[in-house]
Amino acid sequence: MAGILDTFTSLVTSDLAGKAGRALGVDQSLVAQGFNSIGPVILGSLARTTATPAGATSVFGKLPQDAGGGGLLSGLTDLLGGGAPQLGGGSFFGAGTNAIAQTISSKLGFNVRPLLNLAIPMLLGVITKSVKSQNLNAQGLADMFRTENDAFMKNPANKETATLVHSALVAGDKANALRAMFDEAEWQKVRSGPVTALYHVATASPSGPIGLMKEFTAATDAVSEATKAAPATSLIGTVFGDGLAREQFTVLEKQHPAPKALMDDLHDSVTLIASKSPADAQAYREVVLNAARRVAEASKEGGFLGIGGTRVSEAEQRALDDIRNALT
Repeated sequence: MAGILDTFTSLVTSDLAGKAGRALGVDQSLVAQGFNSIGPVILGSLARTTATPAGATSVFGKLPQDAGGGGLLSGLTDLLGGGAPQLGGGSFFGAGTNAIAQTISSKLGFNVRPLLNLAIPMLLGVITKSVKSQNLNAQGLADMFRTENDAFMKNPANKETATLVHSALVAGDKANALRAMFDEAEWQKVRSGPVTALYHVATASPSGPIGLMKEFTAATDAVSEATKAAPATSLIGTVFGDGLAREQFTVLEKQHPAPKALMDDLHDSVTLIASKSPADAQAYREVVLNAARRVAEASKEGGFLGIGGTRVSEAEQRALDDIRNALT
C-alpha cells in the first residue's frame, strides 16, 4: 500500500500544479517543489503532535469525515485567500504558521503560504482514507505518522528536503514559544495595535465608505509588507502573520470607544511587548506608526471630485501625533 506522502504527491497532478502556478504567478515546477516540501512538514508536525496519547486522541478526533482530499481543484478558488490553515477548529500550526511558510518560501523563492491552505485538507483527506481502510485507532494513527516521518527524514535521497522540513518546524516552534509568552487577552491587544491606529486616524477625519476602503487597504498593505520583511520567528512575523484583525475593526465600529481609551490600549500593547519581548518593541512601534501614516495618506481630505484637497488633514495629523505619543 502506498504511503500517505506518496498518495499525497500523486494528487498534485500537472493540472493542479499548473492552475496553482497561474494563480500564484510562478512556474508549475516550483509549485510541485512547494507541495513536495509542505507535505513532509505537515507529516512531521502531525508525528510530533501525536507522540503523546493525548495528542494522538486529539488529532484522531479532528480528522475530517470526508476523505475527498479537501476538494482538490475546487480548493483553488480559495488558494489566494487569507487565514491560517485549519485542523478541526484550530490553526494547524498554531502561531507558527507564518514562520513555517516563510522558512519554506525563503528556500524556494516564492510565497508558499497559499499552498498550505490547499495542501493541508488534501493531506488530511489522504490520512482519513488510510485510517478508514486500515481501521486505525488513535494509537495506530500515531504509529503510522511516526513510521512514515522517520522513513522520509532518514532517507538519504531526501536529505535536502529533510533539512528544510527540520528548519521549518524549528521556526514554527520558536514562533509558538513567543506566542506562549502572552495570554489570550494580551495577544489580542498586541494584535489589535494597527487596527486601533487605523480606527483612530479614520474617525479623526471621516472620508466616507470609499475612503475608508482605501484606508483599510493601506493599513493592510503596510502590515503585510512589514510581516514579509520581518524575520520569520519575530513577534511581527508571528502576531501579524494572518494580516489585520478585521473583526477587531468591526468591534470598534460598534463600540465607538473614546480616543483616550484607544490610546490607552496602544500604550498597553507596546508596554506588554517591551516587558515580554523587548527586542521587538521598536519594530512594533514602527509597524503601527507606518500603518497609521499610510491610512492618513490613503485619501485626500477636502477638494472636489479628486481635485485639490489635503493628503493629510490637520485632524489626521493630530491623530498621528496621538499614536506616536501613545507608543512611547
